[in-house]
Amino acid sequence: MIRNFFVIAWRNITKNKIFSFINIAGLGIGMACTIMIFLWVQYEKSWNKTQKNYDQVFEGFSTRNFNGELSTGSDLMFPLPKAAKENFPEVEGSTLVSYGENTLFTVNDKKIKRPTIHVTNDFFDVFTYEFIHGDESAIKEPNGIVVTESTARALFNNTDVIGKIVELNRYRSVTIRAVVKDVPPSSTLLFDAIVPFDASSDWVKQSLTDWVNCNNRAFFKVKKGTSIASLEQKLLTLIKKSSPAENPTTRGGLLLQPMSKWRLYEEFRNGKNTGGRIQYVNLFSWIAIIILIIACVNFMNLSTARSEKRAREVGIRKTLGSEKKQLLLQFICESILVSMLAFLLAAALIYTGLPFFNRLLNQQISIPYQSPVFWLGILGIIILTGIIAGSYPAFYLSAMKPVKVLKGSFLPGKQALLPRRILVTAQFAVSIVLISATIIIYQQIRHVQNRDLGYDTNNLIMVNATGDMGKNYEIMRNSLLQSGMIEAVNTTSLPVSNIFGFTSGVRWAGAPEDPNLIIGFLGSGEHFADIMKARMLDGRDFKKGDSNCVILNKEAIRVMKLKNPVGSTINWAGRERRITGIVDDLIMTSPYALPIPLMLAYDPNWIGSLNIRIKRGVEVKKALQLIETIYKKYNTEYPFEYTFADTAFNEKFANEKLIGNLAFIFASLAIFICCLGLFGLVSFSIERRTKEIGIRKILGASVQSLLALMSKEFLLLVFISFAIAIPFAWWLMNTWLSNFSYRIDIGIGIFFFVGIITLLICLITVGLNAFKTATANPVKSLRTE
Repeated sequence: MIRNFFVIAWRNITKNKIFSFINIAGLGIGMACTIMIFLWVQYEKSWNKTQKNYDQVFEGFSTRNFNGELSTGSDLMFPLPKAAKENFPEVEGSTLVSYGENTLFTVNDKKIKRPTIHVTNDFFDVFTYEFIHGDESAIKEPNGIVVTESTARALFNNTDVIGKIVELNRYRSVTIRAVVKDVPPSSTLLFDAIVPFDASSDWVKQSLTDWVNCNNRAFFKVKKGTSIASLEQKLLTLIKKSSPAENPTTRGGLLLQPMSKWRLYEEFRNGKNTGGRIQYVNLFSWIAIIILIIACVNFMNLSTARSEKRAREVGIRKTLGSEKKQLLLQFICESILVSMLAFLLAAALIYTGLPFFNRLLNQQISIPYQSPVFWLGILGIIILTGIIAGSYPAFYLSAMKPVKVLKGSFLPGKQALLPRRILVTAQFAVSIVLISATIIIYQQIRHVQNRDLGYDTNNLIMVNATGDMGKNYEIMRNSLLQSGMIEAVNTTSLPVSNIFGFTSGVRWAGAPEDPNLIIGFLGSGEHFADIMKARMLDGRDFKKGDSNCVILNKEAIRVMKLKNPVGSTINWAGRERRITGIVDDLIMTSPYALPIPLMLAYDPNWIGSLNIRIKRGVEVKKALQLIETIYKKYNTEYPFEYTFADTAFNEKFANEKLIGNLAFIFASLAIFICCLGLFGLVSFSIERRTKEIGIRKILGASVQSLLALMSKEFLLLVFISFAIAIPFAWWLMNTWLSNFSYRIDIGIGIFFFVGIITLLICLITVGLNAFKTATANPVKSLRTE
């Protein structure tokens, strides 16, 4: 019987080619969108799951009072992990890990740069990796390191490299003691080499007892069943007991974040985890489901619209003894067959579209062909889509009365049209929300990109200061300026594209006993304002010989409540420092956030980044060639690496741009699917009214009036969709914008624009279909009468 149902279904599909094409295309596109989104969702939720201790590893986050606002970060003090393991039996393992850096590896004449992390020697008590050669004891040996398989091959062309000596950054020789497989890209800790902290360095020796400064990440492997809230309190008590009273970490709190939340729950507000990427993952999961439902709605609408064509078939089958459940099963089988054909189209779309999707996401999502769960999921989507799409038409068609059908008195009536109108309205309402969201996201990004940063990012290059840069800085600077291509040169402790250093140790005359001030700081040489083109509001820029001098920004002066600050002094890091100038607020952290208090400290020896501004009008390619030539002349051991300041700034919009691009793509596809359905509905509506249109033309109706007659029903549905969608879109996007301090206000003009676009799309879809009938010769439609 089932085989017979599928044979009949196939005949109906091949007999009604246009109807079948619209259904298969709509369902196929909907399935492709759904599957691709779910592949991305699965990728996002798979992060770090290769770790064997996935359910036991936690990262420590501290919350500090940042000038009246609670700020949470992953930086903790050096001695905490070891002390936690020694004091608390529920801590099975702990380790300290640096934030990572690019390290120069030198073997004879071969030099390569690879991302590395510095760790304490108990790193493998917490994290697990697959060893090709060597074992976990590698980093417990003096000057022993671990490299990945790809790094070993890049250095020695094979992986059997145990005992090989490598020089790091031209100052430290280490021995490879182990090789591990390459780290999966879906890992929070990404590296090509693991380097133990240099126990002989003065910095590490000082850090072993430093309970105030926080520069690294702390991870804890916790026994199963441990109360995490209780352990958090114990760790906070340990910090308070071990550190001075002014430690800002003790004023907020300490949070242990499980590995399962590192990727998707990375945002904090007022000391609490508020979500992060999980919001977008959930959002697009719903979008995937909604797009598939829109495609299913098309099938429902078109199937019920064709009810008159299938009515006689149903009447005859019922007269010959078919039961309702048999008819239900037949129509469900027919929709499942359409769903299977649609999946073939979806598979082709996914195969061709996945590389583009990966480039858009900047990720490597692959189809898990070997996974039984994946194929079960695909089978579930096919069957579920077929059942959802075919359920309403099946019940509707199987409920027809054979007497009325065979007497020719069957008419669908308003009770049949109402559900169809509701479904079309819902389709367009969802599409309008998606289009509105896309436009608002792009407006927000453009608004922030046009924000006054307080400095000029154009033609500003940041070059990594490595090797002999400090020793040869003056001669390099003079060579660059004498070329005629370079406007200004300056050094800073770190790239100016972000602020990584914060301190609570600033004191000044008239400050409260506990100022509760956390201020960002950046070391700089002379001419900072000059090269940045920053506005000096008072005082002057740094000049050569400015010993123990600082420049504060406007926000720092406001928070510190300083009057006549230029010429006064502050105390920081054990030294009195004179304020030489006040600079306008510089937006160097999040472009969406309010300005932070910032202190620029003059220190020409604190060189981490060489900042070079190319003269306006100079060809950038030639300027870069010049800079590289001079760089290599005075810094021969290191490769020339640079970043444009405007590029670094634009990278801060990566997440929002991704969401905007995805929203645009899926909104466009949703509209396209809606238009496919609308095209089909208009076709059947016109087909039923062909003779009516012919009579109207004979009686003198114009083409314009006929087009208006055939369009008004569908245009009314679009207007209703608009009225429903706009309030919801306004609420949804206002909620999203509330995450940003610097944001746009949603104007009514956006929704008028969306309404016009949607109306035009509807008019074109209906008009293209109706115009042929409206201009046809009425004799052809009436000749059978």
